[in-house]
This record gives sequence, C-alpha cells and structure tokens, in this order.
Amino acid sequence: MGLSGQGITDYLNIVAGNNPDIIAYGKLLEARKLEARTGIAPPDPFVTYGYMPERADRTLAKKTWSVTQSFSFPTKYITQNRISKDKIILAEQEFDLVRLNILLNAKLLLYDLIFSQKTLEILGQRKELYDRLKTGWQKMLDAGETTILDYNKILYEFSALYLRISRTETEISILKEKLLYMSGNKSGLPVLSEYPGIPDADFEKILTEKSIIHPSFLLPESEYRISLGEAKLSRSGSLPEFQAGYASEIVPGESFTGPVAGITIPIWSNSKKIKTANAMADHQAAARDAKLLELKTQARSQYENMTSLKISISEIRELIISGEGNRYLELALSSGEISLTDYFLYLETSFQTEDRLLELEYEYNRLAAGLYDHELLNQPAR
Repeated sequence: MGLSGQGITDYLNIVAGNNPDIIAYGKLLEARKLEARTGIAPPDPFVTYGYMPERADRTLAKKTWSVTQSFSFPTKYITQNRISKDKIILAEQEFDLVRLNILLNAKLLLYDLIFSQKTLEILGQRKELYDRLKTGWQKMLDAGETTILDYNKILYEFSALYLRISRTETEISILKEKLLYMSGNKSGLPVLSEYPGIPDADFEKILTEKSIIHPSFLLPESEYRISLGEAKLSRSGSLPEFQAGYASEIVPGESFTGPVAGITIPIWSNSKKIKTANAMADHQAAARDAKLLELKTQARSQYENMTSLKISISEIRELIISGEGNRYLELALSSGEISLTDYFLYLETSFQTEDRLLELEYEYNRLAAGLYDHELLNQPAR
C-alpha cells in the first residue's frame, strides 16, 4: 500500500487538505470569526406604545408612543472594533496551532513507520543468520559434534526473534491505519525507507524564525493585546450614554409630538470593572513573558539534545563499521576460538548496539521534527 515516489511533503499536503480534524476546526474557525464580529453595533431602537382609557370622571383616553435610540461615545465602538479584529487574529492563530500539531503528529507517525520498517529489516537479517546457525548446528548435533543444550540455545533465540518480528509487523499495520486516517483515507501511503535530511542551522536563526511565524510564540502577544483592549473598553464604560428619539402624546382633539433626548450617567455599573480589567492585562503581560521564556527554553533544550544525539550516532556508526558486522565473530566460532555461549554473548552485544543506533536515529529525527515544526506552516491550507 503506497504511492511510489511520494515523499513526506506530498503526504503532508494531502493531510493538510483532507484531515477530518483540520476540516472540523476550520468550521469552528469560521464560527469564531462570526462570533467576534457580533455585539459591536449600537443597541436596537427602543419602541414604546401606551394607551390610557377614559376614566369615570370623563377624562378622555390618551395614547402615547415613542422611538428612541441609545448611543455611546465613538471611542467605545472604535475599541470594540479593534478587539474584534484581535479576536479574529487570535482565532486564526489558534487554528494554525491546531493544524500545525496535526501535521506534526502525522509526520511523527511517518517517522514511527520508518523506524518500525528499519527494525523489521534488521530483524529479517538476523533471522537469516539464525537460519544458517540452526541448519549448521542441526548437522553438528546429528554428527554428535555438539550438545542438545547448545542447539536449544539457538532455538530459544530463534523463538524470541520470531516474536519480535511478529510484534513489529503488527505495529507497522497499525501505523498504516493511523496514517490513512490522518489523510482522510484519500490516498495511499508514501514509500519511505530513510528519514529526511536535516540541515545544520544556527540555533539563534531557528529561534528567530519560530518567534516570527510559530503560533505558540504569537498567541501570548495576541491574548495580551485583547486584554489591553478590554481594559480600554472598561474605561469607556465610565462615559455617559446618550438617547435620542421621537415621542408623541395623543388625546381626542389634541396631539403633542416632538423629539426627546436623554442621558445615562454611570455611577455604580462600572464600579471595580476598570481595576479588574487592568489587573487582567497585567496578568496577561506576565503570562506572555513566562510563556515565551518557556518556549525558548524548550527550543534550546531540543537543539542541545539533538547536538548530543548527533555525536552519539556518529560514534556508534563508527563502532559498527570498524567491527565489520559479525564476520569476525562467525570466523572465531567456526575455528573453535570461542564457545557457542560466548558467541551468543558477543552477538547479543552487537544486536544491542544496532538497536541503540536505530533508537538514537529515531529520537534524533523526532526532536528535529519538533524543533523545525514551524516549517509545516508552509503546507498549503485547505
């Protein structure tokens, strides 16, 4: 199941356009944009109608009606409009962060698949080795040149290897199902055998790029801007509101009609609101600085871990190359220089070194994916 020649970037393009979670969050984004635009206009006009019937003392019936409109100072509407725009920006940044995390998760699943496939390939090579050993020692057992205990040692190792192969094949099957879901079941999977190359880059350059475009770095500032707008809006609540309209009183034979005006003077309604809004703005400023420091520290930690892992990977590769695989070990066993027990001890150490190299490469590439995750924002949106 795969698309020949399709790389990680092509697969992530498919995820960006067809992932069901990204599509659902896109619908939510549109709803939040509409929500941010509500509540900015002045309140609706207020219409009243009154009817006072004729009384027993022959006082004539009277009718009244009025239409009034309330207005705040223009600064309130300007501030509300700016807050609305900032909320839309915040919603878009939160959507970008969700989308980025989904794409990163898809990329990490691809790395899981590469790791499992590499593991299965190495296990297959070990199986071939054990097949040769099993055949050879079966002949020696039949000729009385070895013991059943030594032969059973090979069978035990063979059994453990088969179990690991079976588990790895199951993991690969599960990963493929997950990857198909991530792409919305719209395509096959890329044919991958190696991790993508990771260019050397200066940490400060990486951090600068992330600070400019990464949603996690942009969100704290957007939240702070909104809190400043809310504080300014609360101060505008101390200004009076005006009412203007038209009213009429009608009795039989007479009618009084004309403009009316009024003013609302805030005395109690805005009590403590300004202090509360200012306190929230101060909190958001402190939270922004703390979050940005946390993100920078996390990025530096990822970079330093990558540097350390790169050195370890290079050292282990040189160690494996210098040993020329298991060639010398097999020669020593066939010439009788080491026992079968010693052979398996050396072989187990060799296998552990290979497994450790696989794990370090896997961890290194996962760290790189997280450090360079801002590059996923270049994936085309739906």
